[in-house]
Amino acid sequence: MNNSLIESNSINTHWDCPECEGTGTVNGETCPECLGAKYIDIDALTSWMLDFMESRGCNPDEIDQLRTENPDPLTLTFCLELCIALK
Repeated sequence: MNNSLIESNSINTHWDCPECEGTGTVNGETCPECLGAKYIDIDALTSWMLDFMESRGCNPDEIDQLRTENPDPLTLTFCLELCIALK
């Protein structure tokens, strides 16, 4: 038996799904984003935020650049707020 401390990198694996707000359902149906898991990983969160920014009319060229840079969610939140403020 291994008694070593297991460190989980929760920042990368336990983000509440923004689509269902961590409930696992949307309008009584299984959430299409997290598939009912209630949580998503950082890659799924980043993709969701970029899609959300695109749906809000943010500059497509800037979004494409962000997709290639793979920024953290805090940076994306700042970019989203800036984009909306400038509109």
